[in-house]
Amino acid sequence: MPLLSDVTAPPPLRSSGDTLGRLSAMMFLQYWPLGAWGVTVGTFIAANTGDQGEGIFSAGFVGYSTVAGAVGGMLAPVLIGYVSDRHLSAERLLALMHLGCAASVWGLRETRGQIPFFLCLLAYFHCFVPSATLTNKIALRHLANVEREYPLIRVFGTAGWITAGLFVGFAWPAATGASIEATRTPLAVGAIANLIMAAYALSLPHTPPEDAAATSRSQDRNRPIDLLRNRPLTVFLGVAFLACMPSMAYNNYANLFLNNRGFPRPAALMTLGQVSDVLCLIAAPWFTSRFGLRKLFFAGTLAWTIRYLLLAGGSYYGAAWPVYAAILIHGPCYVFVYVVAVMYIDRLADPAYRGSAQGLLALASTGFGHLLGGLSAGYAQTLFLTPRGVSPPPYQWWAFWLVPGAISLAAAILFLGALAPAADPRSNRSVEADAPRSKIPESAR
Repeated sequence: MPLLSDVTAPPPLRSSGDTLGRLSAMMFLQYWPLGAWGVTVGTFIAANTGDQGEGIFSAGFVGYSTVAGAVGGMLAPVLIGYVSDRHLSAERLLALMHLGCAASVWGLRETRGQIPFFLCLLAYFHCFVPSATLTNKIALRHLANVEREYPLIRVFGTAGWITAGLFVGFAWPAATGASIEATRTPLAVGAIANLIMAAYALSLPHTPPEDAAATSRSQDRNRPIDLLRNRPLTVFLGVAFLACMPSMAYNNYANLFLNNRGFPRPAALMTLGQVSDVLCLIAAPWFTSRFGLRKLFFAGTLAWTIRYLLLAGGSYYGAAWPVYAAILIHGPCYVFVYVVAVMYIDRLADPAYRGSAQGLLALASTGFGHLLGGLSAGYAQTLFLTPRGVSPPPYQWWAFWLVPGAISLAAAILFLGALAPAADPRSNRSVEADAPRSKIPESAR
């Protein structure tokens, strides 16, 4: 019989070094494969557009190809999340998703037509986006202190992306004397990396579906459809949808803006944002314990508004420092919105449907949010950058940047008004019936 002290002892405030190491490696290998080719694929497409290279792609396909990622973030994450909650362990599903990624990206390498290329892109992101939600589920299940430890392991995902880019952009040319950014080689590198991740996934901590007894006890009250009856959760999904829309303007147009305005080495300049990202992830546990998830998410939506105001001001007045500041603010923009959202939704959802909740978040944010964000940015381009029949194009960047800035401001206002402080997951009080119990004892907060 266990001692009373064993029964009442609080859960550990720190995960073991073995757990942290394995989950950190998981995050690193999750984002390394896409980092190997995700940045250079636009260069490959441009090198084979029209009369260039193999002449596979039509003009404008670079922009159209970005839709694949948004479409992949729609139904697939919800479906795979439900399967992981009810039928198959998350680590095995993760391995299957990366096998699908490997097959899809190898198809990108082998195809010689625009339509098959786009279909392979769709297949890839239908596997990749669910795999990202599965890594979140695995991490959230096994970490002893989510708010303090999740950002620290998530930083290895950014490290994986960066090192993959350095491998393709610097290490390979240094070793061979030739650049591969406009070739099919990065696609092959990515496919091999996906196979490595598929194998590694099988070694991760076992993450089975919730036990049948616990599921039976909560089935009537906590079916997956009931996630949508949880008002704080559904409101947050709506806010996340709005909050993630503006990012597509920066992701798709920042490099063009820097080149258009004559900034030196734009690609290298934008890596300052990734440095900010890493620093913010490292500091996130302190911010979380000091301010709570609700305030951090609100700060993230405001950070996007400030970023676009800086870009608009720099464009209008021809000043460089606001542009540099807008790049450096990438850390709060990304971490306080995308990373904090993962932890926030985990607190609002029932533990039995953790995978489904992460899938719904992906549907709202990287699915519909990125899709409509990309479309709104494209429409703003036709109004302010390259309107039809106007030559030369006016490139009114200041007006263009105000469009996503207004959307992010609307998201901040909606979040502040719709989710009262009492619904903050950090408080673990008003949402206690709908949210999983915190792994941090109340006395330790």
